[in-house]
Amino acid sequence: MQLDKVATASNVTDFLHKNLAEYLANAGMNKADLSSPQLNGTGVSHGFKNSAESNMLKIFDYENKCWAIGCAINNCSKVSRQILQSSILKELSDYDQIMRLNYSDRTFYRKKQEALCEFATRIQFWAYKYNTHIAELRIYQEKENKV
Repeated sequence: MQLDKVATASNVTDFLHKNLAEYLANAGMNKADLSSPQLNGTGVSHGFKNSAESNMLKIFDYENKCWAIGCAINNCSKVSRQILQSSILKELSDYDQIMRLNYSDRTFYRKKQEALCEFATRIQFWAYKYNTHIAELRIYQEKENKV
């Protein structure tokens, strides 16, 4: 099966705009925490039993999701990392990025799509490393059966 780049990029965009805000709020973090070059999340799982401790586990899980997202962004190739950090963490408009990077519109949107697809590929490793679950963001095209 081949990666559907358009659908995957759209899926990642939705995920980052919807889920990231929730994860950050529940972890008591902000986007600036994720742009740090050296993330220090531990990804440690705890064996707590009571409800207060269970609530702490939920907070730790949200933190781990945030660390996984930050690491996935920061682990991307240079151009992808630059685009993702500018789009997601710094909230720069596409127009501002096009001007800063001196790309044509077409080149920028192609590279942004590639960056979003690269993130979708990398996030699964970082979610595993930080012992958290993030749904699969990649969408694949089904091969057409030739008759």
